Amino acid sequence: MPNMEKGMLMFGRLYEWGCKVPWVGVPMVRAWNRMMGSLLFRAPEPGGKPKDSITGVKDYLLWSGKEMNFPFEIIEESVKPDSFEFYVNGCPYGFKRPDQLKACDAAMEMDRKLFSLLGGELTVLESAPEHGVQKCKMLMKWRG
Repeated sequence: MPNMEKGMLMFGRLYEWGCKVPWVGVPMVRAWNRMMGSLLFRAPEPGGKPKDSITGVKDYLLWSGKEMNFPFEIIEESVKPDSFEFYVNGCPYGFKRPDQLKACDAAMEMDRKLFSLLGGELTVLESAPEHGVQKCKMLMKWRG
């Protein structure tokens, strides 16, 4: 899906630029992404509905990764009854540098909002811009 990849990189540049606007940039990008997470949850396709367990949240995560041609890697030894960790293999927005950390965190508001509506709580444990890693590491907890 080359168009999806190009689109994500374009949004990454837009978020990075937006976060540089004094005073209002970061809050604006955060608000935009929270709204997008809500819209994605409520969209007819693919849409979402609250899940009944962490397994349902994990299944949605894996399905969405396949749909976007952006597979996630579950860290099997981290799977617990109410949480799991996973890797994001490269940033779809292209964030890699420390100066992109604010844009990265603001962009993650979409995922935080979406997974909150599904019943999870998403926490970034390691990110490329902050830690210089190739794979960002995330924690998903069940909140129901």
